[in-house]
Amino acid sequence: MNRKKKMKGYKRRQAILEASRPLFARNGFRGTSVRDIARAANVSEALLYQHFASKEELYEEVMDYTGKVSATGIEKLHDLLEPGTDALVTSIYLLVRLILLEMPRLQEEQHWHERILYRSLLGDTKYARTHFNRLRGILEEGISMCLDSAAGAGDLEHGPIGNLNRMWFVHHLAMALNLCHLSDEPAFEYEGSREELVDQVVLFCLKGIGMTPSAIERAFRPDRLREMFGRLYA
Repeated sequence: MNRKKKMKGYKRRQAILEASRPLFARNGFRGTSVRDIARAANVSEALLYQHFASKEELYEEVMDYTGKVSATGIEKLHDLLEPGTDALVTSIYLLVRLILLEMPRLQEEQHWHERILYRSLLGDTKYARTHFNRLRGILEEGISMCLDSAAGAGDLEHGPIGNLNRMWFVHHLAMALNLCHLSDEPAFEYEGSREELVDQVVLFCLKGIGMTPSAIERAFRPDRLREMFGRLYA
């Protein structure tokens, strides 16, 4: 009996989360009230507070998308591959693909995450700052080590751009491209399929961070990268 009640409570909590995402995407954190969320979830405010102590706590859980993405793949990659050129290419591929294509099993959360993120950039930036800070902790150490290792192997050209900016330029380029496709009617269509777009963006980024042509030819194998993605997000 207790097990059944616990499952019911979990489903109610998830329903409240799902009801809150469109509101946060449309109105931002400050423009969304607990009353709005309770009405959208078809619960009383008192019942909502049984699951979340505050609007801030609920918002924190909505922001957990970044952690779910990292836990299911990016951190696993750094356990599978030693820091170096291959790991760098694979990390960039994962980063670009996770932004431009649908995330396996998390499509609904990804859909609202993207819209809340871009709404946040135009508003109080709370969600965006939290998202980027969490990514910083997930990505900076691993990718920075890969960049250093690739440079030491002669696979990266030396230049005035630091490692952290190289990483963030890749991420923000993918974000900008994704922004054109958020609507049901994309604002801009690139040539080729979305899979081909991912490959082209990754190649563009590898050249942009200063990877040598010989290293790109050796390490950039789209078929192998897609296989690795499948293993990490199966």
